[in-house]
Amino acid sequence: MATPSDSLNPPPAPQRVYYTTGRMLGVDDFQADQDYHRGRLARALVQLYGTGTVSGLLVQTDGNANVTQLELQVTAGMAIDRVGRIIEVPRTVCIVLNNWLSQQIQAWQSQITNPVAGQAVISDPNLAIRDGKNLMCDVFATFVPCTRGLTPCFAAQDDYDATDAFSANRWLDSFAMQLVLRTDINPPLTPVDPWKTAGALPAAGATLTASTEATLQNLLLNATAGPAAPAVEYPPGFDTTSIFLARVLIAATKGSPGQPPTYDLTQISIDNNSRLFVYPAALLARLTGLGSGTES
Repeated sequence: MATPSDSLNPPPAPQRVYYTTGRMLGVDDFQADQDYHRGRLARALVQLYGTGTVSGLLVQTDGNANVTQLELQVTAGMAIDRVGRIIEVPRTVCIVLNNWLSQQIQAWQSQITNPVAGQAVISDPNLAIRDGKNLMCDVFATFVPCTRGLTPCFAAQDDYDATDAFSANRWLDSFAMQLVLRTDINPPLTPVDPWKTAGALPAAGATLTASTEATLQNLLLNATAGPAAPAVEYPPGFDTTSIFLARVLIAATKGSPGQPPTYDLTQISIDNNSRLFVYPAALLARLTGLGSGTES
């Protein structure tokens, strides 16, 4: 899925507008001002806190006994994407799984029977059966800016005399939920722990010693972990700023050559825990024994 371009993807150089008396300011200057402040905030978030789920965004089904109407849902929540932008989902969003799978299969079959020159190749959905018994699907959340509202403006380009020129008057920092059938050739991976370097970190709950402190400092000095860790969870051509939310396995049997798989929506497993999490500082303080100030 192509998403609208955003000035923070890729992150811009940290350039601020230089103000001086009498200087005329244009659209580019105000855009640069926004980009600077948005970019600095995003940089701080991803470097200091990391990327992943902050709260919510639980992937689940609605439990509908009528499997033709069974919904896959993502609850309201918040995440930080891989360039530091905040993805905020204000409400539960859903998709009817049977309809979605049917559309995937129909598009593939249509391409086989009526190929169109220049059309992107749709992979055989049978390729998503990795273990011989389940279709593999992944759920991603992607930052998407959307325009809102209309306001009169000066005409542009070749129609400077127009009297009915309008432009959007707001950007809404929105999102797209993407359900992806993992038919890509390479084995689809889930996100790696950005701080997991073989033998480098002490075990969870271990006492911090001078030796392990030095190891942590060297990880930071060498920029080999944390935000610098590689992202491995995306299919080819996918927006690599997106946030992986869950892996969904649907019981299925491969079809014969040229035929689609058959699937069973009564047997679905969802892995929500292979995603990356951003742990709030207050939670980490509590885990290290610091109180919140409200203890009796």
